[in-house]
Order: sequence, then C-alpha cells, then structure tokens
Amino acid sequence: MLELLLSIRATLSARVNANMERFESDLMTFSKALLSINDISGVMDFLNNEDLLFINVERVNLILKQDLDSQPSLYYLDQDKQCQQFDYTESSLALHGAAMCDYCHHLDGETLYQTFPQLANHPAYEGVANYCKIPLSICNQPLGAIEYINLSMPSDSESEKQFKLFNNMISAMIEHIIEHQTASTVTEKLTTEKNNFQVLVDVTNTVISQSTKKELIGSLLRFLYQHFGMSDLSIIQLSDGHYNQHSASFIDGEMDYQCHFFTNDRMIKNAIKNNKHVFLTANDIAKMQADNNSPYFPERVKSACVMPLIFRGVTVGYISFMTLLEKNYQAADVELFQQIAARVALAMHSIKTHQASIPSRPMTKFVNIADDMGDHVIFDDIISQSEVMNKVLEQVALVASCDSTVLILGESGTGKELIARAIHKLSMRSKTRMVKMNCAAIPAGLFESELFGHERGAFTGAISQRVGRFEQAHKGTLFLDEIGDMPLELQPKLLRALQENEIERVGKNELISVDVRIVVATNVNLLEMVEKKKFRNDLYYRLNVFPIEIPPLRERAEDIPLLVKHFTRELAKKMGKTITAVAAEDLDIMRAFPWPGNVRELRNFVERSVILTRGNVLNVPVQELKTSHTLCADSTVVSDDTLVVTKTVPVVSAAPLSDDKMASQSASPAQSTPIKPTIDKAAVIAALKACHGVVAGPNGAANQLGLKRTTLLSRMQKMGINCQDFRESPSV
Repeated sequence: MLELLLSIRATLSARVNANMERFESDLMTFSKALLSINDISGVMDFLNNEDLLFINVERVNLILKQDLDSQPSLYYLDQDKQCQQFDYTESSLALHGAAMCDYCHHLDGETLYQTFPQLANHPAYEGVANYCKIPLSICNQPLGAIEYINLSMPSDSESEKQFKLFNNMISAMIEHIIEHQTASTVTEKLTTEKNNFQVLVDVTNTVISQSTKKELIGSLLRFLYQHFGMSDLSIIQLSDGHYNQHSASFIDGEMDYQCHFFTNDRMIKNAIKNNKHVFLTANDIAKMQADNNSPYFPERVKSACVMPLIFRGVTVGYISFMTLLEKNYQAADVELFQQIAARVALAMHSIKTHQASIPSRPMTKFVNIADDMGDHVIFDDIISQSEVMNKVLEQVALVASCDSTVLILGESGTGKELIARAIHKLSMRSKTRMVKMNCAAIPAGLFESELFGHERGAFTGAISQRVGRFEQAHKGTLFLDEIGDMPLELQPKLLRALQENEIERVGKNELISVDVRIVVATNVNLLEMVEKKKFRNDLYYRLNVFPIEIPPLRERAEDIPLLVKHFTRELAKKMGKTITAVAAEDLDIMRAFPWPGNVRELRNFVERSVILTRGNVLNVPVQELKTSHTLCADSTVVSDDTLVVTKTVPVVSAAPLSDDKMASQSASPAQSTPIKPTIDKAAVIAALKACHGVVAGPNGAANQLGLKRTTLLSRMQKMGINCQDFRESPSV
C-alpha cells in the first residue's frame, strides 16, 4: 500500500513539474512576443500557435474594445489561419450577451449553442465542445475578453493560478498593442499635418509671386505634379454672362495651355450656387466632353474636384483639380484642396490689384540683367568698371603680396571688408583663414580677452581657457574693422603686439609669439581723433603704413547698374524667382541717387525690389528714392559744430501732375525756409543736460533738438561730446 501511495505521489509530482516547465517555457515565449508583436493580428497568431505548451486549446478568440464608448470587435482565425474581424452592432451584441459581461463563462458546447443559438452559424464558433471566456482588464479598466474554444488543462489549484497569471499577461500584451496603435495613429496624424502644412507654405510661395493668370496656373500645376502627380488643372471665372476657363496640362515635361468658353454650368451648379465643392466622376466628365458648351476636360481625365475660390467672402472664380484615375476623394483631400484654393484666391485677387496699379509705360525700354559680367567681376566678390575703383584695386594688387599693415578708409557700406578679403586672397597667406573682429561690437570689458585670449580663472566667468583673435590668425590675416572704436586704454597693448609680434593672454604672464598680417578699417577720421586725444598717435602712425581709401558709391555711379544686376540675380535665385530685366528709366533713377548708405543700402533696396516683384521685370519702388532724395536734401551741414536744417517747399498744384510736369518742377529753383534754428555745440550740451544724458526716445535730446538719433550722435562725435558726462551717477 505504501509503495502505491509513493508511486501516485511521484506521478503527481512529475506532472506538476512538467506543468511548471511548460508554464516557464510559455513565460519565456511571452516575453519575446511582447517585444516583437505590434498589432492584434500578431497577437492572434501568437495565441493560436502550437508552440504554447501550457495552454492546451484548439483555438483562441479575442473580443476587444478600442475605447469605453465604442462597440466591441471579435477577432478570430478562419480555416486558412487568417485573422478576421467581426464588428458587433447593438443588435448582434444583444444576441451574444456573454461577449462583454464582466464575469467568466465556462460552458460546454451544447449549453453554449442552446443559450446563444446565433453562434452556431458563426465561423468563429464552429465545433465547440467546451467554451471558456475570461474578461481582460488592466487597472480595473475593461479591455474585452479572451475566448478559449475546446480548452483542456489540469484542474489543480497551482495550474489555476498559472492560468490567471497567463491571462493577466495577455491583458498586458493587448494593452501594449492598443497603446502602440494609438501612438502610431497620433504620430501618423501629426506627420500628415506637418506635411500638409509644408505643402501649404510651398503653395503660398509658388502662387503669390505670379503676375498673370497664366503664370499662376503653370507654376501651381508644376508644384502639384511634383508633389501629387496631378497633370491637369483649370481656373474658371464668370465674365459677361459666360465662363472663361483657363486650363493647363503638363505632358512630357512641357506645359500646354488652353482657353475655353462655355455657358452650360449644370454639372458644377453646386459649386456656383452654393459655394460647395463638386466631385465629378468619369461618367460626368464624359458627358461634358461630348458637349462643347460645358466645362473643358482633357480626354485622359477620369475624375475631378471643383472648388470655389473665395477671398474675403467674395467668390473670385473656381478651380478644378483633375486626376487621370477614378478616385474617391477623402475628407483629408477635400480639406487640403480647400486650403490650396484659399491661397489661389488670394493670388487671383493680388494679380487683379497688381495689374490695376501698373502705370502704362508703352515705350519703356528694358535692360537684360543676365548680361555677361565676366569682365567686371574682380577677385570673385568685387564688381566694378569705374576708374576710381580700378585705382583702388591696383593698390590692393600692389600691397597684397607684402606683409605690410593696411589701413582701409571709407564710408560705412562701401565694402571695406571685401577689400580686406581681396588683400588676403592675393597674399601669400591665402591658404590660411582671415580672422575678423568688429571693434565696435565688442564690449569694452571683454575687448582684451577677445583680442589676446585669457586663462581659466583670469576673471569672473572665465571658466575655461580662451584663444584670442591674434592666436587664431597665426600665419594668417587679422582684420580689425572699426578700429576707431578700440578702447584707448587697450591701444598700447595692440601697438606692442604689432611691434614685437608677441602677445600675453589675460591672466598669464607669458609671451606668445604670433605671426599675423594686420588689416584695419574705419569710417571715421583717425587723424582728427588723434588731435582730440581719442586715438594714440603712435598707434595711428603704426597702422597708417599703406592707406587705401574706398570711394563712396555716389563717386562711382557707373558701377550701380552692374551691382543692381548682380544683386538681382543673386537674390532672385535665393527667393526662387525668375527676374530677367529691369526698366532702363528705373536704372537711371538708381544711378542718379546719392546712396548715403553706399553698396549696403543699394543691396537692401534691390532685395526689397525683388520681394515686390511679380513676373520677370524687377519692380523698383522708385518713389522711395525720390522721397529719400528730398529728405537728404533737407539737411545741409555748414560746419563741424553747426547744423542748419532747411526744407524744400514744393509748388502746390490743384490737379495731379504728370511725370513731365513733375520733372520740370523738380528742375526749378527750390524755395528754402529755415524750420529749425542753428544747432551749435552749446545747444547740444544744453539739451543733454536737460535730458540727463539721454539721447534717444521721446524724452531724449535728439527729440528736443528735432534731429534723428543717428544725426545727433554723429554731430556729438565731431564736437567731442560724450553723453555719459551728463548722466547722473547712481546713488550708493
């Protein structure tokens, strides 16, 4: 008897151990599956896999809900082992009450069919001998249920615990899958929205710069063809009781334009009467192709979407998006088409406004900006044909091969840095880089550190070692722009570095040898600063080895057309525009303008003109130049310490003046009337005292004197006045 009991115990122990081994094996399989399965179909394949040893079941079904408010869906494998989905409705769910109840079911097949007879004909419930349904939930949130068809497993308590754990792991896996799918859906939606946003930005840039309807249709169709493969497009407008339809087709890289007139608008009535989009099928298009009095569609077009073009509540036309395939347009397509149509409507309104504002110039001559400029491009950057600039370039060629210090003089915006770069490129140091430093942009407290470098801990905030500009330019060229703004106390150190070719980092008493070629530039009179003790005379004479003075743009007016052409080509390419010509009379006006800001001002003005341009001819806002020229003429400098302001009083006419009359009046003697008293040094000092040293703003000295801030600062510099001398010291 004892032997029998021992034998039974051993058998039971072996079964328990075998069940435990199978369960542990299934746990390992679960862990791997959790990392590799990303959808419900994968879960179904996994649960119905014969590799699961612990669960002995014929097949497994899943009943899941995407959210608390949705109806559940049944997932099962058909006879071909393919995952199928059955979506419950309220009526079908009522017939299968066990599907979403929150308790377990364990029924034999006969009871199941008697309780739910409709399941007998469902492919997911064929051949059920026994049925087991376990609810699935995570953190008390129901996910659905898992159905075991013909389950066979041990009835001991340990196996029951393992079975519950098994179901909990299935719940975790399904929650992971649902979260992954939700995240993927959100990511896909965000990606689509981002792509659509970029498309709309590109569409705006494509259509907004066009000056004619033909250019608008052609540029938009090229864009739609590139991004969506759309090869046909048309715009329809109502005119004098009939419709004008301008169409374009992109075939084999060539644009084909068509113009069609019709009055039969029956097929697009909803768009015209109700401002709603209209979908046209292949049958609709075939009917219109047979009627010449209907909208035009090429034979290859199989479907289309017609959208109203609405700008500020007014319908300006209709746009027809055409495709070569029969297509069922989705809500996302309609939304994108509506956004594109809104931008096209804006462009149509802009074209109409632009064309109405263009002055009639029937005999205008145009200058081609694409002319070859090879003979006038010097040193890759400098464009010139004037004699005065050629003399400057001769000096550059002479001094470049030497290591002598060069002092570049000239007004702001004349291109001093370009000359410095040319000197470096032609020198024997051209293989190294040119290090640049703008002395006006460096705070006084950091100037020495920027120029000579510093050691770690040399001062508060010096958390690491810094290599200065001198060391960076070793074996190369150091360009110091606006040298007149260098602090007076630092000038002896610069002089010593130039004479000894040695520097000291801040915080380190050790000389460092450097081999640097110095090029400096300024727009102020250094000799005058020397006389006023604002610049050291020994440093001035050390820098003034080879001075090069760059003439202002007004002294080389013959270079202006070349620069206008160069800047137009460069900026138009950057903005994606095609500009091929400029009006000769606009070019003459620009040539005659004094350009106080020199080449920099000219480039900014050309950039503004390119932005304003629609079409192929540069749109020069010449009225700005006329206004600026008048303002420049209003101020006349009498002496360094005195500024007399005069204002030109124009002749008033009761009727608008033609260009010829305006020109004749401009040539007549101007009447000058003083509008401000003479402003001398005493007046400036009195204003600064009254404003406590404040120059700008409504309470500043410039406003009291009736001057611009920059004009007053320039006068103060020449008068030797510092606004800091009139500011109150802060109380301690």
